[in-house]
Amino acid sequence: SWQMGEAPSPEWCGKEIELRLKLGSGEQVRGEVFAYDQATDTLVLKENAVGQHLATYRVLKGEHIDTASVKLNGATVPPDVVPAISQQTIERIRDKEEMAVRKELAKGELIGEDVSREAQLLFNGLSKTMTCRWDKQDILVLLEPGDRPDQGVRIKSPYTADLVQGRNEGFVERVKKVLEGERGRISA
Repeated sequence: SWQMGEAPSPEWCGKEIELRLKLGSGEQVRGEVFAYDQATDTLVLKENAVGQHLATYRVLKGEHIDTASVKLNGATVPPDVVPAISQQTIERIRDKEEMAVRKELAKGELIGEDVSREAQLLFNGLSKTMTCRWDKQDILVLLEPGDRPDQGVRIKSPYTADLVQGRNEGFVERVKKVLEGERGRISA
């Protein structure tokens, strides 16, 4: 039998629940109460469970729940004890996190500061086939990813072929050709 209109509590754990959110269009939510934390007023619902090991979990703040819309069914079941996580798993998770942070920081190097939209589009086009990075408003194009800036090519604003500078003439010509192609593509 469904109970109605209660405020969130730990006694909800294991029960089926239907509720409406106060946010937006008042979305209707249905699932099983997985856990409730009184200290943070946070409710965790298990939705779309497939067997014992596959489900979607949704975290809701108690203040976003329209308590008048709450319908509960079933008996209270304490949440399963979470198994201990091995040190190896923790290290693997930390490694993944570190890689993700490094990847995001590297993305930041691909976005120029105080450059025009056209300059960023040229940079993006060049970086599809070449190793590029920003040096203030200049585009640096490197022959190899680990090269020093002075081994590559520098393109100064407004990023035209006559402003491509570098020691390796063959590489300078190649960058000019790609830059002109990107300029043509952008203006088309």
